[in-house]
Amino acid sequence: MAVDDLSEQRLLVQSAIANLKHSDDAQVGREIAQLVEKSKAAQQLKVDQQQEALQALSRRLQTARGRVEASKAQREQKSHAETMRELDHERLAAEDVIAAHGQRQAELEHNIEVLEAQLAGLDESDVERECVPDETVLKLQILRGLGVEPLTDPGETDIRSVRVWTAAQACVVSIDENVASQQMAAQLWDLCSA
Repeated sequence: MAVDDLSEQRLLVQSAIANLKHSDDAQVGREIAQLVEKSKAAQQLKVDQQQEALQALSRRLQTARGRVEASKAQREQKSHAETMRELDHERLAAEDVIAAHGQRQAELEHNIEVLEAQLAGLDESDVERECVPDETVLKLQILRGLGVEPLTDPGETDIRSVRVWTAAQACVVSIDENVASQQMAAQLWDLCSA
């Protein structure tokens, strides 16, 4: 074989190798392009999903606004007659409450008049005539007139001591059961007349 034939074959081999290298680069390029397309498609899918969610939220917001505006419009469109009916109902309820209070006040005033009439019928002189004082009451009245006030413990009826009021002072005297009643009376008389 001639050297020229070899160089020709060498050129063919180099050309084939170059073609193969170029073919590998093209394959890698195609794979990269496919990955870029897949990435773009995934991003576009996410964007589309987010836009759909945003549109759904926007529709819900519009629906809610519509409901609020509709209820506001209904409140504003309430007729004057309905308002007057409601006011009349409230007025009647208030009148019923006032009438009940007035009736209760009239009953209380009547009860006061009855009690005042009963009180006027009870004259102190009549009460004194009905209750004839016994000897103990008379003694207590005399003692109180002299400034002697019997003192008892709560819940007991026995007199344990007396308070004597004089012009200059007040003193408490214990009652001794061992002392004769005449001697005790003389002691109290001395205190009262001092």
